[in-house]
Amino acid sequence: MSLEEVAPIAAMLRARRGQPAPPIEMRRAGFEAQMAGQPLPSDFVAERVEIAPGLSGLLCRTEASGDGVIAWLHGGAFVLGSADSYRPFAARLAQACGAQVLLPDYRLAPENRFPAALDDAVATLAWLAGRAGPTAIGGDSAGANLALAALQARLGDGLAMPDALWLVSAYLDLTHSGSTVATHAARDPFVDAATMEPTAAVYLEGADPSDPRASPLFGVVEGLPPTLLQVGSEEVLLADSTRLRDRIEAVGGTAMFQEWAGMIHVWPIFAHAVEEGCWAIMQGGNFVRGAWSQGD
Repeated sequence: MSLEEVAPIAAMLRARRGQPAPPIEMRRAGFEAQMAGQPLPSDFVAERVEIAPGLSGLLCRTEASGDGVIAWLHGGAFVLGSADSYRPFAARLAQACGAQVLLPDYRLAPENRFPAALDDAVATLAWLAGRAGPTAIGGDSAGANLALAALQARLGDGLAMPDALWLVSAYLDLTHSGSTVATHAARDPFVDAATMEPTAAVYLEGADPSDPRASPLFGVVEGLPPTLLQVGSEEVLLADSTRLRDRIEAVGGTAMFQEWAGMIHVWPIFAHAVEEGCWAIMQGGNFVRGAWSQGD
């Protein structure tokens, strides 16, 4: 059933291939409108909080939320998305994790180039470290890049880690050296291998894509918290997740890897329409809860 559910979404995405990219403001408005059409549970509450000077976000909860907090860095190729657009996703995270969910409104390119978004992700981790109770951090696509790079910055400074890391469809290598960038180009309806270089260039604006702060796949992995990697079998970014898994395991870390058959890039954000998106979020919630129970 899930493959039948994802098929019309994949077809819609494929239909956009080869068309001229609309202006960035039009793309952002379209993304916000698409995400706003998803339902919210009646017990969902979100309040605007200050994370750091100049950086705010939404702290979200449902009746299932306890004392734990998971910070989630939204996807959007470093140029799209917002805390507001990810409220339906945050509601599902709150229910699955039994936690509050922090959605930071990190700065977007092209107005704010690398490393502005990373600086905001690091500030988000500092905010999280100041909370009592269990914590976790996660992200999807470009947000997964920021979550991992921020953790690596804290590792470099010898600072405390959250209890868990959860990455979905992670975009971790802006040099695009993964084997699946080529082998899965025709299979992935969402991420166009032909436009990956321009996408990275907008964010980096001349910075070295092999810099571990931009491509955290190449950064330090020893000392990371238990990590869940979820990725679709059809993704050009599949190799980003498999290589991170291999690097974490090579240093004796904990990496739970899930390759979801037939799934496309960031399929959990379509959980309202794709049953396997719900399952992925539920399993991620179980992973976070498990990490928290081990810390008790």
